Amino acid sequence: MNEAHELHNPAPETRMSSNSGQPSLHFTPEEWEQYRQSDKSAARSVVLLMGAIFTIGLILYSSVAYVCWFKLM
Repeated sequence: MNEAHELHNPAPETRMSSNSGQPSLHFTPEEWEQYRQSDKSAARSVVLLMGAIFTIGLILYSSVAYVCWFKLM
């Protein structure tokens, strides 16, 4: 069996069986929780970076406006 086929069809011991007729899960609940936590961490980082960029832009814009308004007039 080649690698590409193994990636799309994990070994039977890694699959969770389901008796309710629903498709089997490829990840354990612990893995899903780990993914959720990493997503939350990434979202927090993105928001903090956007806030920092906005704040820096606001400071730069304000300093240019101050120089143009009070120093040049």
